[in-house]
Amino acid sequence: MSGPAPQGQALFNEAEENYLRYRGFVNELQTTLADEDWKIGQLGVYGMQPVECDGDDQYRFDLNRSIELDGAQREAYADTVEEFLTDNDMTPQRRVLGEDDQEGQLIQLTVRDEGDFSLLLVEIRQDGRVRIAAETACWPGDRDELSELLFHGERLGEGYLPTDVESPTDPLFFGITPGDPQFVRDTPAPAETPAP
Repeated sequence: MSGPAPQGQALFNEAEENYLRYRGFVNELQTTLADEDWKIGQLGVYGMQPVECDGDDQYRFDLNRSIELDGAQREAYADTVEEFLTDNDMTPQRRVLGEDDQEGQLIQLTVRDEGDFSLLLVEIRQDGRVRIAAETACWPGDRDELSELLFHGERLGEGYLPTDVESPTDPLFFGITPGDPQFVRDTPAPAETPAP
């Protein structure tokens, strides 16, 4: 890493660019398979929380999504993913784990240390369950400072947790507005109280 890590607004702006770029890519990948709701992994892999890297003053983002599709089409899904990644100048490694008659058989497509990703993994199980896991490269900036800039000290478990599903066509946003939990979908707006 050359030069000092960005701080304050510069850190937020750079992180937002990194986030929107990697999330846009993953959303496009998801859409090649299904543009309906995908299940979100646990909070730690929602996609926006900065994760500490091994080096000082570095952060990354992690994401985990899954969906149930037609298991009979798993080879076609794998071909679609492989074509998408190859068309985006990546070199996916494709493996089949397990024998044809094993219930746990799955196809894995893995990309390591390419583009914005240290790891991009797509698993397609025999039963049709598809999982995408992404771990970005590390970028310069303090994880704790970035987390404070994103979430303003709000406790994500108090109304800011993501819903358990998200469509890759949902609008992307970066950070939260205190008092306006953007992670929450399909909740009625609070009734306005008349002015005294």
